Amino acid sequence: MSDSSAPGAPQLSAMLLCIGLLTGWAGQDSLERYFDARYHLTLADGWRAWLSHDEDADTEDPSADASTPSASSALDGLPTPPQPMTAPSDLVAASGPPPSLGSKKKSRQVYVVRALPMGMFLPSLQQQKLSPGPQRILFAGDSLMQGVAPLVIRTLSQRHPDWESFDLSRQSTGLTVKRYFDWPARIIEEIDAKKLTLVVVFLGPNDPWDIYEPGRHLVFPSPQWAEHYASRVDEVLNHAKTRGVRVIWVGLPSMRDGRVRDGAIVQNYVFSERARAHGTDYLATEGLIGPLSLPFKRTLDDTPPVLDLRAADGIHFTAAGLRKISTALLAHIAAATPSP
Repeated sequence: MSDSSAPGAPQLSAMLLCIGLLTGWAGQDSLERYFDARYHLTLADGWRAWLSHDEDADTEDPSADASTPSASSALDGLPTPPQPMTAPSDLVAASGPPPSLGSKKKSRQVYVVRALPMGMFLPSLQQQKLSPGPQRILFAGDSLMQGVAPLVIRTLSQRHPDWESFDLSRQSTGLTVKRYFDWPARIIEEIDAKKLTLVVVFLGPNDPWDIYEPGRHLVFPSPQWAEHYASRVDEVLNHAKTRGVRVIWVGLPSMRDGRVRDGAIVQNYVFSERARAHGTDYLATEGLIGPLSLPFKRTLDDTPPVLDLRAADGIHFTAAGLRKISTALLAHIAAATPSP
């Protein structure tokens, strides 16, 4: 005889659904961090508000999406695929209407990226000198820095035994997704904790994705996206300036993938312009590895022997490519070092 008190199929289904919803509610932050890091996805504001019972999260910035151009039209002056993309030339900072942020009003810059002639790229900027004495240097960035930092640190330790270097590179990170790893906050923390004298930043390929902020969706690569991305660069540069810390921001070379390539064009533009504005340094890698204004090539074949500089993924570097970048970075640091 069957037990009449045992739950039937409908009751079991309802129980499983409730358990699933409760599990999702309890682990929403962990799930979101995972999707942010792995797939660059985030919970929509409506779902987050429902899961967290936060009524305020339903209030959206009325200017968030209405004025945001589509990604296909955002890069003013740039040809659209399948034509080869070209690098930006200069920043056009035009005064525009302040964003609609309730009672808070602030000035705003509109970032418009324009194309450079084929083969051209933004030059390096060397605007700083290191303070005399031993240096304390932080190397921050994603997997690009993971390849460069050990080479530079090894050479610096041989040339300057009294200098200290710290490798904080971490793969799958960037400036777009703060919930997974907040680079500005971490660099600021390291500046104060380690009494740094120089910060070197090299990152970018993980960043060409839409930015989701409370009540805002900033479409890549719109001017609003570039403006917000620049504000995250500013977080680092502003704090470094207040502490008297020098910064070298390393630019990105040619990239094969369309979205990563488009991102590098905008990012180099932002990195260079913000370095110029803050009086810090920008190290261009396009002249070493390949400019964004030319079709992607894995090899440097202008003079023999032919060097394979790029990994098969079209983003990372071979040992030869890493040596070229590390040598340029060491030369840049040496030029900024006062004579004994």
